[in-house]
Amino acid sequence: MSSQTTGLTRVVPGADVPWVWMGSPESKVEMKLLKCGAEDGVCSFLNRFHPGFLAPKHLHLGEVHAYTIQGTWHYLEYDWTSGPGDYVFEPPDTIHTLKVPDKNTEPTIVFFTVAKGMDLYDGEGNVFMRQDAAGMEAIYRAGLAEQGLDFPKSIVP
Repeated sequence: MSSQTTGLTRVVPGADVPWVWMGSPESKVEMKLLKCGAEDGVCSFLNRFHPGFLAPKHLHLGEVHAYTIQGTWHYLEYDWTSGPGDYVFEPPDTIHTLKVPDKNTEPTIVFFTVAKGMDLYDGEGNVFMRQDAAGMEAIYRAGLAEQGLDFPKSIVP
């Protein structure tokens, strides 16, 4: 099935968009890109985090909306854990480190909408990468190429 369009409304059938590793299986995180953000810099995607995943510390340049579908995750800097059905809002300029507990028995799946991207920090506190909508698309395209797959036409630009 291809995307269904009515005026400006779009449907992106989940079956049309494959999961790809963000880098390699050793990264413990996969992505399913749904909206690239070419026009507005707002990217929407699903992440599938495997138990033990730890993201680099990062600073959000715009707001973030996250909805947990399966599993649990938290930020090392905060005292809450997000589980299935939980919604997390992050205002611009928040900085934190995403962690999926090692004890999770299944992957954690989270839907994110991220505006303006984020800066990723190394262990010394230096920015080593800005990950914006164009960068997310590039990562997704590289993952598709690794699997010998074409970029799905149904993804919203």
